[in-house]
Amino acid sequence: MLLRSAVVIVALLVPLVCARADDLKDAATAIQRKDYATAVRLLEPLAQAGDARAQTDLATLYYHGQGVPESDAQAVVWYDRAARQGHLPAQYLLGNMYAYGHATVPAGHDAMQVAAQWYFEAARKGHADAQYALGVLFLTGSGVVQNNVEARKWFARAAKQGHADARSYLRGAKR
Repeated sequence: MLLRSAVVIVALLVPLVCARADDLKDAATAIQRKDYATAVRLLEPLAQAGDARAQTDLATLYYHGQGVPESDAQAVVWYDRAARQGHLPAQYLLGNMYAYGHATVPAGHDAMQVAAQWYFEAARKGHADAQYALGVLFLTGSGVVQNNVEARKWFARAAKQGHADARSYLRGAKR
């Protein structure tokens, strides 16, 4: 009986998962064609349902005002939802929103510290852009205690993944 119930549940979920994947793919295609209204129409229900990739894509559309009114506040809301689910691009982009002054900082917090926290979340899981950004923060002492050794560690991790700016920094630092 338990096996039969599991089979029924899987049979019901497979079409939903496939439909979501198709809608994400169709939204990405719409974005490539600059058909932002279609992308938003496809992404909004997925984002509302908790799909982290859809939330990230929708946030980016809000940030750029593509298919929706430009809104840093809405971008932050959607990046935050995806970032809290562990979506690495959202964690990096949310860090950027704080680092570049596009997000309202919670009372008693420093924007660069909040940025550093989000960069660290993505960097430790291998996101090269976040690793590079964290390296820059350690190099400059923005939001973290200035530490050249720690900066170099993060630059090296990013460079190992092919990050051009990290490689350039490391080449220059050897001179």
